[in-house]
Amino acid sequence: MSEKSSQELYKERLNRVLNAVSLKEPDRVPITPMSMHYAAVQAGLTKKEAMYEPMKLAKAFKDVFAPMNWDMVPPLLGVFPAAVWDGLGTQTFKWPGAAEKKQRLDDNIHFQWVEGEYMKENEYEAFLTDPSGYCLNTLMPRHHKKLGGFSFFPSLINLVHSYGSFMSIPPFFAMPPNQEMLKNIGQAAGKLFEYLGATENYTKEMAQLGYPIGFNFFVQAPYDVWSESVRGMRGVMLDMYRQPEELKEALNRLVPSSIASTVAMSHMIPSDNPIVFIPLHRGADGFMSRDQFKEFYWPTLTATMEGLIQNNLIPCPFYEGGYNERLDYLTEFAKKHRGKLIYWFDRTDIIKAKEMFGEYATIRGNVPGSLMATGTPQQMEEYVKKIIEGCKAGGGLIIDGGVSGIVDEAKPENVKAMTDAVFKYGMY
Repeated sequence: MSEKSSQELYKERLNRVLNAVSLKEPDRVPITPMSMHYAAVQAGLTKKEAMYEPMKLAKAFKDVFAPMNWDMVPPLLGVFPAAVWDGLGTQTFKWPGAAEKKQRLDDNIHFQWVEGEYMKENEYEAFLTDPSGYCLNTLMPRHHKKLGGFSFFPSLINLVHSYGSFMSIPPFFAMPPNQEMLKNIGQAAGKLFEYLGATENYTKEMAQLGYPIGFNFFVQAPYDVWSESVRGMRGVMLDMYRQPEELKEALNRLVPSSIASTVAMSHMIPSDNPIVFIPLHRGADGFMSRDQFKEFYWPTLTATMEGLIQNNLIPCPFYEGGYNERLDYLTEFAKKHRGKLIYWFDRTDIIKAKEMFGEYATIRGNVPGSLMATGTPQQMEEYVKKIIEGCKAGGGLIIDGGVSGIVDEAKPENVKAMTDAVFKYGMY
């Protein structure tokens, strides 16, 4: 047992990570695994229970992760509060135990994103003319079945005048269908606050044990937002050929709000951890050519990251899949922002990445989920040893899994072997 107080351990762990980010050699390579349903599985919860009972989820996270001696523990954020989706009639996900049969999966199936063209190809002008109004009147009712009343919300420009406000807002909310909508929103809000309360309790309890949370804030790349929540992957890929200028203008419109909302959240939630998680889904090798990546994906992602850096936040883009064909772009950006970001990798050649930009950006990852689920402890130790020996020199290395961090199906003995290998080989 450590003789240090929980406050001392907390500070030591947080500083170990932040020193690695600033490209100083800490006393040891940090280990900061992300995870989604792994703790719930180990605690004997179904995925339905994990998504509908946040206090049980928080207890599972605490019980499973507190003994690990990691430098940061996963947030609850990877397991969404399903009751909120029920309250809104969410159509963009399917999940275990959903109230609506069409969205329902079996109790132990991981939640799934529902791809769709939620904005039609001929609606760019409507969005670009009035983005807020389009999102409120058109997109939100398509995303959430029980928010259809917002289709009739008065034009936002009319609210500039006080007459427009008092003549439009009360009648809108007084309409019987909209009163039902408000009731649904209220129920969803109650469930969201229950989840946030569980998150707050978990964060405080882990801090009392000396553990920082891996991250408290996240944002998406504008292209991913557009391809997942607006046009769908098929639609946005066609737009790159048929409506390229409209697509680029729409993506550029998303950058200021992405930065502003993340910065605002960082001010609302007191935290000494400035890391911002950025899950990247559609920019990997094979999704588009290098030229398309350069034209459509990279500019608005880097603009978003630069906005975060300017506000003293640390972007942590997770390069899901392989980015071996894009490493020169990552190098160029890292050179401009030395010691101010984390590149988290999944299937990218992490040792080559270290060679190219390890003196400019911290590298995180990339222990395969397949190895966690099907490998042996010896194989796990050998893999982590290889990463450490190839990447730890000069600092700037953090150990984590690839996609999902610790996968739901990971063997506990392999998770332990990964952790033990860091303490065995990661000392400076």
